Amino acid sequence: MIDFKGRNILMFSPYGATKHYGEAIKNELVKRGAKVKGYDERPSQNALTKITIRLLKKKIPQIFVKYIDSIIKKNQGVCFDYILICRGEAFTEIAINRLKKAFPSAKCILYLWDVLETTNVRDVIHCFDKAMSFDPYNAASESSLKFRPTFFVPLYGSVPVHVGYKYDIMFIGTLHSNRYKIINLFRTLFEKQGISSFVYLYVPSILVYIKDLICKFPYISIKKVYFTPISLLDSVVKMEESKCVLDINYTNQKSLSMRAYEAMAARRKYITTNPEIMQYDFYNENNILVVDIKNPVIPRVFIDSPFVDVDARIMHKYSVEGFVDDLFG
Repeated sequence: MIDFKGRNILMFSPYGATKHYGEAIKNELVKRGAKVKGYDERPSQNALTKITIRLLKKKIPQIFVKYIDSIIKKNQGVCFDYILICRGEAFTEIAINRLKKAFPSAKCILYLWDVLETTNVRDVIHCFDKAMSFDPYNAASESSLKFRPTFFVPLYGSVPVHVGYKYDIMFIGTLHSNRYKIINLFRTLFEKQGISSFVYLYVPSILVYIKDLICKFPYISIKKVYFTPISLLDSVVKMEESKCVLDINYTNQKSLSMRAYEAMAARRKYITTNPEIMQYDFYNENNILVVDIKNPVIPRVFIDSPFVDVDARIMHKYSVEGFVDDLFG
């Protein structure tokens, strides 16, 4: 385990629905003795800022550089040992070089928990001393990008295993692409088989809801979606109340979501539409069910059979402790 006593770390990570993942990394670093200054990877989490960055960050880099300059000013005189950027969609080469010039002794690390096609940071990977991605195919396509899966936050490891459950299956996720159609398919399956379920469909904003309603989805009742992301604590509670976790990957997504590791940490069965999970070292057909997205079948015996314990070394690998060791090692 790496000791960070006396180390100063400047950290950027998303402050939106996935804020708790960045906080878990920060807390682990602090626990090991580091002093961490944490900031959002974007100047703001509002929808307009996100759209502007996605469309114009390269044409008008000053939008983000102004934000970086304000952070540099707040930390004048601090000698950072590391600059860690998680995801980093807004970052351009200009912004990274600004940070490197302000803090020349810092080692710069990039970690991607979204695919390159979404974050559009392929052209800045060379600016970092170390860069890692959760996607094995992105890592294989870039010689300086190393593969490192994501992790589970500690709270999931404390979820108790008991006898009485409120739900057979839970699903929590952002509404996107073909997910609503697939969820409806699963709901029909659940009703036929008498499977109880909890479903939480999150939409980032009313503007996104209206846009997707017009451009992507059939009619979706506003009563069936939530405009506030479920909190970490509420997610853990629903995990505790459920036997199994359902995960529906993005269209053409090959990398695993963090739900896979969270289910493993909580000792819950995992049902997924992503066959890539069969390539991972924790795959066990007793714990993990890969279903056909066009014709899903969930045997009752899979839901009701007990979870098979995962080797402690593998569990550590996907913990935040193991993640930090690989990221900074």
